[in-house]
Amino acid sequence: MPCEGGVLPLDPSATAVLLDQVATWTLDDSGKTIFLKCTFANFLDAVAALNAVAQLAEAEQHHPDLHLTGYRKLRIELTTHAIGGLSENDFIVAAKINQLLAKE
Repeated sequence: MPCEGGVLPLDPSATAVLLDQVATWTLDDSGKTIFLKCTFANFLDAVAALNAVAQLAEAEQHHPDLHLTGYRKLRIELTTHAIGGLSENDFIVAAKINQLLAKE
């Protein structure tokens, strides 16, 4: 379910438990965002991955910030903007992104 607000962000202990389940993701210094860094063989592979993540995010109605730099480096950031921090949805989408990228 998309988070439209009205709930508190996850506390640090809940965040730590969920972060262990998406081991390729990192908690940023603010504790409000998780991110994944990927490097692809070339620009087209990176763009294909970005587009695949965009399609997944749209289907989930939970949209990450996507940053393509250095022509083949993708950084994916998840947070729940409506609550100013992390929600379970961030970790669900992170796990789905991991599954998606494992197929690429």
